[in-house]
Amino acid sequence: MRPNTLSLGARQIGAGSPCLVLAGVAAAHGGSPETALRMLDASFKMGADGIVFQVFRADLLAVRRHPGRKDLERLELPATEWRRVLLAAKGSGLAVVIEAFDAPSLELAAECGADGVQIHTTDMENPTLIRTAAGLARPIFFATGGVPPEAVRDALDLAGGAPAGLLHGLETFPTAVEEIRFRDLGDWKERYRVPVGFLDHTDGGSAFALVAPALAAAHGADLVEKHFTLDRREKGFDYQSSVSPEDFYRMVELLRQAERASGDGLPAATEGAVRYHRDVARSIVAGGLIPRGEVLTAGMLAFKRTDPRFDPGFSPRESDRVIGRRAARPIQADETIREDMLE
Repeated sequence: MRPNTLSLGARQIGAGSPCLVLAGVAAAHGGSPETALRMLDASFKMGADGIVFQVFRADLLAVRRHPGRKDLERLELPATEWRRVLLAAKGSGLAVVIEAFDAPSLELAAECGADGVQIHTTDMENPTLIRTAAGLARPIFFATGGVPPEAVRDALDLAGGAPAGLLHGLETFPTAVEEIRFRDLGDWKERYRVPVGFLDHTDGGSAFALVAPALAAAHGADLVEKHFTLDRREKGFDYQSSVSPEDFYRMVELLRQAERASGDGLPAATEGAVRYHRDVARSIVAGGLIPRGEVLTAGMLAFKRTDPRFDPGFSPRESDRVIGRRAARPIQADETIREDMLE
């Protein structure tokens, strides 16, 4: 059985650890290494824990006459430029994940010290690439959107002893909210017994984009990956599901609040709840003057809020400890009844 935790650089992912937030660059750098470096700097400021770069060779990804080949060639960074960007990423303190689409890109990831690699959903049925990735002996994250369960199981088997995690989420841009299926996160964790994250491709311009990762964390996601772009108004590559740096920061804040709101361990009353309960809770008080030696009956008692600065005495559920006993001294109306007042 695989472990349900793994290490990505210095960070732990899985049971008992905070949700890891990855900033996905995808193709938003537009083929500019300088933009990629600016996005790296923004990722650190946005509160991300790590960054994901897509690295590929256009000639190994699509045939010459593919309608998207020219765009891929525009987006492809030379290996020398990728080395510059990735080495800067390693020095940033962020965890670095490379979504590699071919063997040379995996080699570059290893050379530059990437903390983990990611397999795109379209390569989930590419055993050669998966075996090559597993040979790097570092964590592998499998994007599973639209992949049949048997292919997911095969990919995990092909990973062998390499630490592995799954990313739940469709690769549609943007993903309709009806297709997110947060409940699947828990099902996948139970079925595969590995860390499971949320690959978020919801509409980056919607209000829901800010709360979707928080909802995923509340449903048990061990990590969240969200695309971002420096300026959505430019409508560049992959902008549909990307948020702005400002919104990414807000998104992380909401996710962390959702984590704190979830609580941990066994149910317990918080300090604030205890204080509020004491301030407004009712105690047993005398409904009127009770003379010394009088046997207390239910009709002599009242249940009211008392001054929180003093001992609250008996709660209403402890009436059986009061009824039938004699007053050891006179008890004034509205006076809180305590043990030392009774025989």
